[in-house]
Amino acid sequence: MKNLIILSVIVLSSAVQAACSGNERVFETLDPVDQSAWAMTSKEYVPSRAGAPVVFILPPIVGETLLDRRLAARFCKNGMAAYILHATKTVSAEREATDLAIHDESYIRAHGAVKAVIAELEKQGGFSGRYGILGMSLGGMLSAYVAGAEPKIGASVIVAGAGNAAGVLANSDQELVVHQRNLRLSRLGFVDDTSYESALRAAIFHDPLSVAGNIRAGSMYMFIASKDATVPTRYQRELRAAVAEPLVFVMNASHTAGLIKAGTIHAGKITNFLSRRLRD
Repeated sequence: MKNLIILSVIVLSSAVQAACSGNERVFETLDPVDQSAWAMTSKEYVPSRAGAPVVFILPPIVGETLLDRRLAARFCKNGMAAYILHATKTVSAEREATDLAIHDESYIRAHGAVKAVIAELEKQGGFSGRYGILGMSLGGMLSAYVAGAEPKIGASVIVAGAGNAAGVLANSDQELVVHQRNLRLSRLGFVDDTSYESALRAAIFHDPLSVAGNIRAGSMYMFIASKDATVPTRYQRELRAAVAEPLVFVMNASHTAGLIKAGTIHAGKITNFLSRRLRD
């Protein structure tokens, strides 16, 4: 009997490991911005047990990271399905340099991606119908918008994310953002960062702050990096002030250190929060 129990545990552990392996899945949908065909790639972590809640993970500006994958696998092993969604698109160099509307489009696209995957998963069946979202840095900004724009999102975890996209883009020290800002100052003739920020504000309508009032009280867990110059801390706090009763953990950390701390040291807090909110 003892050997049978040990064998059963090994078999069950192997099944969970296989189910939570992060296989690539492509969702065929339409880009909500221009209605073109969009083959959106994702990584799928689904536990073997039916009826699991689903957590969407939106990666940061540099793309999918090891932290994203480790959190997805952890969620799966704790009975939650996880989908890392590649919900952004590369735009041409010319649009990158001259078209401020691309940032507004990114929020529309992120929400459209989550809606499309929810529709596909509900058609497929086998999940609980409870949905959460997590994002770090830019992924946190996009996730905060989706949390406010999509009524089916019942829980969100935002790590060093913010609202006020115009302020972040005009003041961030992130290498890609600084390069983009300098290029635009040169190409579009902005006299300084203040005029650039004003132009961004006029071009970005779909911002986390615009929908923060829709987020259910107590449904957001914010990890704020107190020494952040990449997503400046003041904008993280601005989002906190706009959301009803968020759970907040302030990390004495810079941007990158904060992401690493949240994704490793505090991974248990994140997992427990999502599990509780999506099963209550």
